[in-house]
Amino acid sequence: MTSEEPTWMELGSGIFDSMKNDYLHKEYELCFEQLRFYDERQISLLKFLFTLTSAVAAAQFALYKLFGSPTKDFHICLSFLAIIVSVGSLLIFLSMVQNRLYFVFIARQINALRRHLLREEAPTFAENQLYTKTDFSAIKPFSVHTYLLLGSAFITSLFGGVFVYGLCQIVAGQPCWPTVTVAYSLLTVAMTVGGYFYLKTQGARRADEAVHHETGGANKTEQSNA
Repeated sequence: MTSEEPTWMELGSGIFDSMKNDYLHKEYELCFEQLRFYDERQISLLKFLFTLTSAVAAAQFALYKLFGSPTKDFHICLSFLAIIVSVGSLLIFLSMVQNRLYFVFIARQINALRRHLLREEAPTFAENQLYTKTDFSAIKPFSVHTYLLLGSAFITSLFGGVFVYGLCQIVAGQPCWPTVTVAYSLLTVAMTVGGYFYLKTQGARRADEAVHHETGGANKTEQSNA
């Protein structure tokens, strides 16, 4: 064997590096697909929320026309529909918050892969225009995603206020606007603050800790396999 021919160790190292790069490239592609899925899912959840609330609002208006006047039976139906849509909207809001967290974790993975590939495979490429940051916050004040969550919280709180309004009419026979306003405000604040702190605290953790509530990550897996 001449000195110019590669050794078996060098060939094996080259094959391993090639397989490693192929894995990273595939991971990069799959992460983009997953990111697109979470982005589309967020819009789908918002559309479903609008469909649900619009249908219930139309049903409430139809009941008003049916009864002819805001009678006690009307307020019972109003409260019943309002509490159903409030609970359904709350579940959709929680799904949107969690979906946002998953979106952020995938985006961070993409940024980490992009930064690694730029450093290892394209060190001379100095004009990168895309993201490489992996520690960005899951909640941003002026992000469209934040406005979507705030809008969902507003709609959910609105139907919560309608439920309290109908309940006041049934029990007291009058609107009780201060009670309705307080209930609406408390629900809005609770959802907004709760969603903010959830994304702030969980988004600052590793994906395994935030989603699966496990600590140690790869090290824990290696220890269990040893």
